[in-house]
Order: sequence, then C-alpha cells, then structure tokens
Amino acid sequence: MRRYETVFIVNPELSEEQHQQLFDKLKGLVPDDQGMLVEFDEWGSKRLAYEIKRQTRGYYVLMDFCGDGALVKEIERNMRLDDRVLKYMTVLKDKAVDAEALKAEREAAKEQESRPEPDEQATGEDEEKGDSEPTETGEVLVSETDAGKNTSEISEQEEQKDGTE
Repeated sequence: MRRYETVFIVNPELSEEQHQQLFDKLKGLVPDDQGMLVEFDEWGSKRLAYEIKRQTRGYYVLMDFCGDGALVKEIERNMRLDDRVLKYMTVLKDKAVDAEALKAEREAAKEQESRPEPDEQATGEDEEKGDSEPTETGEVLVSETDAGKNTSEISEQEEQKDGTE
C-alpha cells in the first residue's frame, strides 16, 4: 500500500452544504477501493496566484490517504468530472506504508490532541521571558532589559568602528 497526498481547490462560491457533499463523495471513494483516509484538512478560502476558470479565490483542501494506483486514478477521475473542483494535484508521499502502524500512530496523535495543555499565562512565563508584543500600529514593544542590551551592543559596535578607522 502506498501513501498519497492530494491538494485540491474547490470553487469558493459554493455553499457549505455543497462543499460537504463533495467532500463526503471524495472521502467515500477511499474505503470503497480498500484504501485508508489518513487526514482530510480544509485550509479554507485563499486568493489564487492566477485566475483559474474565471475564479480569483479558491477553497483549498488537503487529503492524505493510503491506497493503490487504481484509487488515485478514481479520485482524480471524479475531480476531473466535477465542475466544483478547480484544480488538483496528487503526490506520492511513501511507496511502502504499514497500515497497522499508521493506524496506531493516528490513535496516539488523537489521544495527545485530546489532552488539555497547561496554561502558560497562569505560570507567568511570558513576563519572565521579556517577549515583545506587537501593537496595533505594527510597532514592537521592547522590555527595558532588552532595550539596555540593544543600546550596549550598539555602543560596542560603534567603539569597534572608531578603533578600526
């Protein structure tokens, strides 16, 4: 079994229901051909680099799956025939995949995602680090300790220049 990754662009003017119908259809093709869907990630609507079928925006989707060449041909055939899909590209990620190991890896990832992460703000780590924060105007605020370091570094650089000239 091989692992493939298909990125496709869907017409962004479709309703959520129409998107879901298309996605369900494509997801259903994978188990029908004895494949395994690893990931189906909707990236959302983005501006296209160039116009495709008179569209300047597209809804991007990543589909990561395992199967054989016949499955890839069937998925691409369905995308080619469906006017809702603007463009698609399939890439071979791995030539030999152990399906059982991949299932175990997915389960471990799901368990890790479901665990609550400790709240960093409650510990006050951000204040100790002296991280800079962007403001609404795009300026960067620098803590006093960072500002002192920057001015001392600048003065050392100026002294080195004066000594070499």
